[in-house]
Amino acid sequence: DEEVKASYAARQPYGEWLDKNLVHLSDLSIPNHRVEMSSKEQLARLQKAFGYTYEDVRNTILPMARTGAEPTAAMGIDIPLAVLDQEGQPLFNYFKQLFAQVTNPPIDAIREEVVTDTTVYIGDDGNLLQEKAENCKVLQVRNPILTSTDLMKIRHMKKPGFHVETVSILYYKNTPLKRALDHLFVAVDRAYRNGANIVILSDRGLDGEHLAIPSLLAVSALEQHLVRKKKRTAVSVLLESGEPHDVHQLAMLVGFGARAVNPYLAHECVLSLCESGRIDKAPAQAIADYDRALSFGVLKVASKMRV
Repeated sequence: DEEVKASYAARQPYGEWLDKNLVHLSDLSIPNHRVEMSSKEQLARLQKAFGYTYEDVRNTILPMARTGAEPTAAMGIDIPLAVLDQEGQPLFNYFKQLFAQVTNPPIDAIREEVVTDTTVYIGDDGNLLQEKAENCKVLQVRNPILTSTDLMKIRHMKKPGFHVETVSILYYKNTPLKRALDHLFVAVDRAYRNGANIVILSDRGLDGEHLAIPSLLAVSALEQHLVRKKKRTAVSVLLESGEPHDVHQLAMLVGFGARAVNPYLAHECVLSLCESGRIDKAPAQAIADYDRALSFGVLKVASKMRV
């Protein structure tokens, strides 16, 4: 066993490749830009636009920011099936978790934490069939849940081999959704031709004249478009969205193609809860605890899918 491992480890100078090419998010400098924040009135309007409910804030966002852990809930769901609900529900609610049907049990996300990791790598994946130093030129991110500051650092990073472009997923309210998706594909293809290997899908700027493509639809449709165009490994997709705020939604987005997600509206909700005194801790710490709860929840979902 040791001989085989030593043989493969010494086949290429992997350590040197990583030292020269790997970029860490923590090493990126914070640009001289302010993080965009909503006023109290704008926050209420955006929560309504993205389908937040009082129960979402009280039973999901608040406990995770306060304790740093996903709240305990019943295994069953007693709400109507999304497809039968005449009120309309977020696209996330049309999907349910499926657990691996195998003889061996899945990984225990708590007791076997030493063999799990939430690190993601952003950038051009390179040629997966060749071992080259260029394949190591990626951005290492320890948590797929990004703060607005993290995303700002990525958006303004000035590193050789990385080109970041932001593409809006907003569209005029009278435009058919299919046409809005086609426009999204055209915009991403244009960004790719301009050299972009990191694309940030963003729904910031929502107003009375614009709607946002549902974030899960935007991510999954773009994933399939890039596969069809044979560009999937050449482009990393990040999402900046006000829609996702719980573990199931983040797990869906990561599973359908987003390398990392910035749930900016959920973070602003945490900030508002701190300012109102409902969370007794510093806002930065509360957001960090909320992100840790989301990250571990996504890891727990992924561990159940082990086959």
